[in-house]
Amino acid sequence: MLGRKILIYGSIGSGKTTFSREVFNDLTLIELDEINRNLIEPGNSGYVELKKLISEEYFEADGHINKKKLKINLFNDNKLREKIENILHPLIFDELNKCIKGKNSYVVITPLVKTVLQKIKFDLKIKVLCNSNIQIKRVESRDNLEKNVIKKIIAYQENNYELIQPDFIFDSAGDLELQLIKLKNIL
Repeated sequence: MLGRKILIYGSIGSGKTTFSREVFNDLTLIELDEINRNLIEPGNSGYVELKKLISEEYFEADGHINKKKLKINLFNDNKLREKIENILHPLIFDELNKCIKGKNSYVVITPLVKTVLQKIKFDLKIKVLCNSNIQIKRVESRDNLEKNVIKKIIAYQENNYELIQPDFIFDSAGDLELQLIKLKNIL
């Protein structure tokens, strides 16, 4: 798969990362969620900028951001989400550009795609989806969020995909072998 620039996208808990690691483990995998997590660690650029913007209620005693509380409020307050996205998204894309610089093959894994597609041309766009009940259970157990918050996150992210035409749709709750055969035909 030399010279392949692949975008893997799907909403929270859809199975993007698991799918990518199983299928594209021979390529450089770049997870925008991981970049974001690193940026908001104490002392890093995203953290420094967020510290200026958000109130102390979002910070733990040890200085770390209370990600659960912030995530809940992000999807209940559109203005807060927009402010934070305006800070973090440029930082995330700067890091992404550093990761892909000079590479002609990589996989970018992200829950949001509109901005990524405006900045980078991909050879293949794969949407990962999943039965919403399974998706909600995955996120509940992983992130300990309530169903209503998870549903808001999924709706927001899915809205981001409305005008995007994937080259392949992978159902993470479906028959893996059958889907891999179909995917290999387009690779």
